[in-house]
Amino acid sequence: MPSVKGVYYTNYHPNHADHFKGTDIYGLSSLTEQNRKYRLNTQSLAGPTITALLHNEPVAIFGCGILWSGVGEVWSIFHETARRYPIAMTKGALIFFDICEILFNLHRIQITVVSKDKRAVAWANTLGFEAEGLMKNYSVTKEDTYIMRRK
Repeated sequence: MPSVKGVYYTNYHPNHADHFKGTDIYGLSSLTEQNRKYRLNTQSLAGPTITALLHNEPVAIFGCGILWSGVGEVWSIFHETARRYPIAMTKGALIFFDICEILFNLHRIQITVVSKDKRAVAWANTLGFEAEGLMKNYSVTKEDTYIMRRK
């Protein structure tokens, strides 16, 4: 994984959810603390998941849910602090997705991105994803999202 002073990647552990403060920017702040932890921990069970730690505090979590043989859906969640390290986060995501693709013999990796979140769409494009379609009212908050696949 990329080397940045103070940043390292490790396997996800449920206690990372206890210390992760990044869900507020995703509109999930109405969830109880217990629900937030439950959602992260449940999603981490669907496939490999790693945490980016900065000075021992989780700042990003990356996962790959294995939908069925050959197909994985990747996801990530960030604390605002992680955005100060765009190169490390991008390289970390690229390496993690490559490892998942090889390890699980994936022929398709996909991601969903809220269509109006231009920064997230641009980052997905940087990671090699291209939009295949628009899913209307798909998110929890009924926002339109792109279904994107990795080229």
